[in-house]
Amino acid sequence: MNHHIYKYLYEERNKKRIFSSKEYQFFKDYRYLLEENTTSINFDEVDDIFDIIKANILIKGIINKINLDLIIEEELLNKNFNTNEQIRQNILNRSRDLPYLLTNENQKIFIPFFNKSTNLIYSEKFQEINKPPYEDLKKKFEPFLVNPIETYKISIFDSIFTQLIKVDEDETSCAFYHYDLCIIFIISKQGYLDNFITLFDKHMKTINREKIIQRVKNVVKNYYDNNFIDFIFSLYENKLISYNVYKRISKWKNI
Repeated sequence: MNHHIYKYLYEERNKKRIFSSKEYQFFKDYRYLLEENTTSINFDEVDDIFDIIKANILIKGIINKINLDLIIEEELLNKNFNTNEQIRQNILNRSRDLPYLLTNENQKIFIPFFNKSTNLIYSEKFQEINKPPYEDLKKKFEPFLVNPIETYKISIFDSIFTQLIKVDEDETSCAFYHYDLCIIFIISKQGYLDNFITLFDKHMKTINREKIIQRVKNVVKNYYDNNFIDFIFSLYENKLISYNVYKRISKWKNI
């Protein structure tokens, strides 16, 4: 489908909704962590809302690392009073509410800018943190850095690190909906943005969120079928764009 459509939908977005979103506010409140840490991997400079989502994944990973470093340090100080199993269980209990990615091997990835082996130190092998080569993980961890997108691909977005809800997929990509931003993101299975569809444009005075996931699924099906006419109509029929925007886009069906 012509990318001019998606650009137009973005131009007609409700800007206030995006800038008042929890996603954007979280980024504003914690972006200093990217500036203070070498983990930013160029995600500290953002050009669009998808960059903010990626940056927030890193920020949550940094916060996790700060919390886990403290938790593990505190629990290991009790090694004269608690058994290794008690220490392990205490750490697991205290880290239970932290965001994570669950791998196919059922491993929790708490720090997405570390690989699976290094994450294992933070999720299972806590005693190894004071042994080579991990003894400097708390401060000098640059040698352990990986790009979270290249390492974990699409699974990083289909995790508790984001507010994205997976609604559909095809052979090469997955479609996610973001409740707060009111945007459908089409993300390749390699973890890179293919497209995004901005809903509830500025001409809509009220927003109907009833059964929103099913309505979004209806739209995404037509998107994946590459059916331009049905795709545009389904956006309007499912009350995801205004009549003004629908009428304008309908004129482009022969483009």
